[in-house]
This record gives sequence, C-alpha cells and structure tokens, in this order.
Amino acid sequence: MGVIAVVLAGMTVHLIWTLWVALSAPEPAAERWEGLSRRDLAEEAEALAADGRYLEAAHRLMLASFRALAERSVIELRPDRPNRWIRTALLRSSLAEGLALEIGALIEQTERLWFGDRRNDPGIYARWRSTFERLCAQAT
Repeated sequence: MGVIAVVLAGMTVHLIWTLWVALSAPEPAAERWEGLSRRDLAEEAEALAADGRYLEAAHRLMLASFRALAERSVIELRPDRPNRWIRTALLRSSLAEGLALEIGALIEQTERLWFGDRRNDPGIYARWRSTFERLCAQAT
C-alpha cells in the first residue's frame, strides 16, 4: 500500500511540474512571423542578401510573397497547408497565369534548396526579388 502511495505522489508531482513548465514556456518563435508585414520580410531579405545569405533571403521573399498573396485574397494562408497546396491554389487563382507558374516554380526550387543541400545560390534570390517586385507592382 505504501508503494502505491509513493508512486501516486510521484506521478502527481511530475504532472504538476510538467504543466507548470508547459504553461510558463515562452511563445513559439513561429508567432514572430505573424506580426511581420511583407515589407518587413522584404527588408530582412535585403539585409540577408547584402550579408551574402542568399538562400535565407530567398526564403524571406517567398514568405513575403505568401503574405502579399494572402493580403490580396489570392490564397488563404493557413499553417496546416503545405507549399504544394499553395502552388495548386495559385494556378486556380485570379493571378496572371505566367506569374502563378513562375511563383510555383520558385517555391519548388526554394523548397528543394532549403531542405536539400542548402546551396547558397544568389540566383534564387535574384529570381525571387524580381518576382516579388512584379507581384507587388501588379497589386497597385
């Protein structure tokens, strides 16, 4: 009977400690992206590219493009939707077909580099920069 009481007491302490740690943990870093505008992301991309971090800069411009597309109601951004869904949604959207295809191809290339060899290719940043500028110009 004494062993059961010790085990139950230990489990109760462990449960309370686990809940305390979980509830006192800071918010996940992903929440930081919600507060950033597409301009903030584009400025971060420019700074990263100036530092020679082209792949990270391209990734920021991809996120800025997603934000711009969501702001214009071209796509609905949700964290549970993968990039494949975004590419398909772009093709079905009101966005000019050429631009939708270009963004879709860039998403695929960026994803391959980001999750692959992480080659720091300045070309991917240049293509995203050009596409992002066209996307923003089309919105005005």
